[in-house]
Amino acid sequence: MRASILAMTATLLVTAPFAYAGANGERTHGPCFNVQIQNERDNHSSVRQNCDMNFSRTVQAGHYNRAETIQKGRINDNKVRQYQYGSFRSLDR
Repeated sequence: MRASILAMTATLLVTAPFAYAGANGERTHGPCFNVQIQNERDNHSSVRQNCDMNFSRTVQAGHYNRAETIQKGRINDNKVRQYQYGSFRSLDR
């Protein structure tokens, strides 16, 4: 699992300079890109895109992972990968 996270991180870091990640509602023409990599205990991603073409990639590795994506456009492409780690002791009680 750790190798796949590292490989995904490397891929996203290489492609990030070519991506445009504008503020919400700022851009409506052309392609919009959003790339997020989160590696904390609690991860939350909220992506809103309103362009002609929307592309979003999110990778989360933590105990609690939440992701929400809203895309409004002619072409919408979204991928979310979530890896969970941590203690499951509270589930045993």
